[in-house]
Amino acid sequence: MFWLGIVLVALMGLALGLLGGGGSILAVPILEYVFGMEPHVAIAGSLVLVGSAALLSALLHHRTTPVDWRRGLLFAAIGAPLSLAGGWFSRRLPGAVLMLLFGLLMLVVGAAMLRGRREPPRDARSHALALALSGAAVGFLTGFLGIGGGFLIVPALVMHRHELRLAAMSLGLLLAAALAGTFAGVETSRWIHPGRLKKLFALFVILVGVWMVVRHASSLIR
Repeated sequence: MFWLGIVLVALMGLALGLLGGGGSILAVPILEYVFGMEPHVAIAGSLVLVGSAALLSALLHHRTTPVDWRRGLLFAAIGAPLSLAGGWFSRRLPGAVLMLLFGLLMLVVGAAMLRGRREPPRDARSHALALALSGAAVGFLTGFLGIGGGFLIVPALVMHRHELRLAAMSLGLLLAAALAGTFAGVETSRWIHPGRLKKLFALFVILVGVWMVVRHASSLIR
């Protein structure tokens, strides 16, 4: 199972690098169901994998597509305090509840990927408000469920540092696999259009989300 998990983490990185996002949402399910980590530990471990892979992906994509670092840093500045709040709430909820909420989030993310991107508002004030609200939401989710912006992992890890120590022995190989997969995904994206793959991946995310919701909702009902 360990080496299966390594392969799955590498595929997660591949999806993140190829699609430019979305793949990282698989980190928590892989860590919990394949490696058998307790949900809080899985969330802490995913912060390292997601943050590192997202940062590498941004740096690699920056070679061909300029990254708006100014807005990215503003996004992080808004989201960082909320990631601390998300981590605080996460540590106070039972693992089954967190995984149920994570499954529901996977359904939302999958549906959003199927729908595609919306054009940003043209009005500068509306655009700034949308950026602020997005930063706040992603910041909270980064700390709460271990997904989201790579810039926001440091404050979130402050709240999860005790759980992270339990997973430290395994994180080295997992991190190497995630980064290798991300590098391969970015390089592959230069000659494969990810549009159709994104739709298939979105359907897969929705299926995993349905499975998680059914599994954890039934356990809570019992």
